[in-house]
Amino acid sequence: TIVLTLTIYIVIQVIKEDRGAQYFCPDNWIGFQDKCYYFSKEEEDWNSSRYNCLSQNASLVMISTTKEKHFLKRFKCTSDHWIWRDMTENLTGQWVDENILNKGINMTGNEICFYLNEDGVATARCYTERKWICRKKVH
Repeated sequence: TIVLTLTIYIVIQVIKEDRGAQYFCPDNWIGFQDKCYYFSKEEEDWNSSRYNCLSQNASLVMISTTKEKHFLKRFKCTSDHWIWRDMTENLTGQWVDENILNKGINMTGNEICFYLNEDGVATARCYTERKWICRKKVH
């Protein structure tokens, strides 16, 4: 009976851990490392996309590592998705983390809003409608 009790205890612990893992990210969000990501199905302009993320206590994703870039490209499928950008005084886009350019992300375009496409990161006019990706910390 000791072995049976121990086996039941282990099974219950595994179920509890699995059940707990489901609650790290909200429904329709995907967990990766210590963050949750939402890939929209609808399309909006950049500002509306940003607002949608903020309304869910999140922000548009800013790619900060090569691993994160690969994860995002895998789950975004073939659609282009709006991501975060920071503005400089002369209205050209610039990453908050300037090291990103040394982490294997190709950037094209000279507009001020950024999106993730099949080739990497590009810029476009902010009123263009695209899907978007939100990111927030796991709770």
